[in-house]
Amino acid sequence: MSGMKIIKPTVITDAMLVSSSVPEPDAGEEVWVASKAYAAGNVVIRTTTHRKYERKVAGTSSTAPESDPTNWFDIGPTNRWAMFDRKVGTTTTAATSVVVALRVGGVSGIGALELTGRELKATLRDAPGGAIVYTKTIVLDGTIIESVYEWFFADFEQQTDAVMIDLPQHFTNGELTIELTGTSGVEIGVLQAGQVIEVGMTKKGASVGITDFSKKERDVFGNFDILERTWSKNSSMQVLTDARDFNKIYRRLASIRAVPCIYIGTDRVGFEPMITYGFYKDFGITVDYEHSHLLNIEIEGL
Repeated sequence: MSGMKIIKPTVITDAMLVSSSVPEPDAGEEVWVASKAYAAGNVVIRTTTHRKYERKVAGTSSTAPESDPTNWFDIGPTNRWAMFDRKVGTTTTAATSVVVALRVGGVSGIGALELTGRELKATLRDAPGGAIVYTKTIVLDGTIIESVYEWFFADFEQQTDAVMIDLPQHFTNGELTIELTGTSGVEIGVLQAGQVIEVGMTKKGASVGITDFSKKERDVFGNFDILERTWSKNSSMQVLTDARDFNKIYRRLASIRAVPCIYIGTDRVGFEPMITYGFYKDFGITVDYEHSHLLNIEIEGL
């Protein structure tokens, strides 16, 4: 296998988002106006909170929706900010491309999840408008070609998750540009940039799967009624860690116990299911060898 790494993300603030090709309000989004009459079911946005709100009952109000839960539901992020809300299932969408520029300080890793598109490109400049110090493009075609026939006729298989874990983090005043492009209907659900934590070597025998939240009930005749719902990734791994890093790894894992992170069992091509955005349920380190220890970790996706 290969090395396990964790991207501990930086929370993106308004000041960090320098520019975005996705406008706010976007097409179909309406900015809330004080004292305007709204019907039940009307949806508005607030550019201060970057959230969408649905009217519960018809009426008017001079109180902003985020401070008026009696009359408004919070139903999620605006299109521009959906990729930054640290949640799976909310996506930023555009016709053919999404381009954002960020100033997040020194970062060494990028994770982009729930992707629909053809290419993901990252460019880091040493300062706003400065020289390019890093650039990388990932082709989001996960199709495995094993014959001439498949080369010509195999369908495009979307790679939905991608990570870059080799950014030079010493450019603390740099500007990072992320570009997702496609032929039509691009989407990005999670975009995170942060510090890469090196853990160790993932051992063979790691397991990955999903937790399905769909409802399946059998009626009195033995037939199933199925209500399809969402699902999340889960994984279980054993990682061989350097004994010299025992204290460091223990402290770092303890410090991110309640922080959504991107766990990378391996970044090898073809092992996309081993990239999980979420929390670890549990971890334990067996102090078994003179020069290395064994980390057992269970990860639950969001």
